[in-house]
Amino acid sequence: MNLSRANAMTIFVVVIAVTLSVTADETTREARIAVMETAFGKRADVTSLEDAKQAGYPAIQMHSGHPKKISKKPIDPKTSLAIGRDPAILKSWKTASSETGVRIISLCAGSLNRCQIWDRDREVAMRIARQTIDACEALDVHVMLFPFFGPSNFQTSEAAFDGVKGFLKELLPYAAEHNVVIGVEAPVTTVRVMQLIRELGFPKHLKVYYDTGNLFAKEDIYETIRKYGRKHFCEVHIKAAGHSVAGKGQIDLRKLATALNDAEYRGWLVYEANRNGKDPVANRKQIQVLQSLRTDRPIK
Repeated sequence: MNLSRANAMTIFVVVIAVTLSVTADETTREARIAVMETAFGKRADVTSLEDAKQAGYPAIQMHSGHPKKISKKPIDPKTSLAIGRDPAILKSWKTASSETGVRIISLCAGSLNRCQIWDRDREVAMRIARQTIDACEALDVHVMLFPFFGPSNFQTSEAAFDGVKGFLKELLPYAAEHNVVIGVEAPVTTVRVMQLIRELGFPKHLKVYYDTGNLFAKEDIYETIRKYGRKHFCEVHIKAAGHSVAGKGQIDLRKLATALNDAEYRGWLVYEANRNGKDPVANRKQIQVLQSLRTDRPIK
């Protein structure tokens, strides 16, 4: 009698534990919706956290800043980020995050888009990258988006590819020291980004920062996510293709949900606006639809 009661209690405890685990996983997945700060037309602006809260987002990707001098050519090699010079800025972000309940999940070093990182702008680009990594550490954030949409685009030029590889080879030990993953986002095929990662030896702190909208016209995004999403993605930008709102244009949310599940992707889904317009609330609702579709077909 006592043994049966003990077995029944054990089964009860196990069932409760499994139930809580599944519930926690589903809750975590549902909550992993974020917004890129630029969706509010802002960069490195503490008020973006309140904007995110008002738009219904539990998390935000902040921009590390855009120095005025970086728009002038040649770029002054002494150019640096305000967050690297003034500790009060990051302190204000932490306070706003606590007050709003909006978590800062990653930083975008967007000003690197203006730099030719391996040659004429190497010094300033390395400073901006390291200052952003420092800020990640200060904020207890572990992903830095490194964009390659400007003069450092490495799709067609082998010289550009080699230059980017050399720059990252120098930067990676600094990222590893601060436990920050560098996420490469570029208007290039994922195969090309994976070539870069492979030639650098698949370092732990270098991943793909995937963007659905940017890559829709370049590759089969669903197959790409299945192939690389499990091991090689750090975060995903949910951006519409052919519309301002995800799921209203060319990207099929159901197929996207299936691909994310097949890849067992458990990371953040971050709304980023495109040239068709900014609509944080409508896109948040659509990403919630995407997550509900994933819940209908849970990760195994």
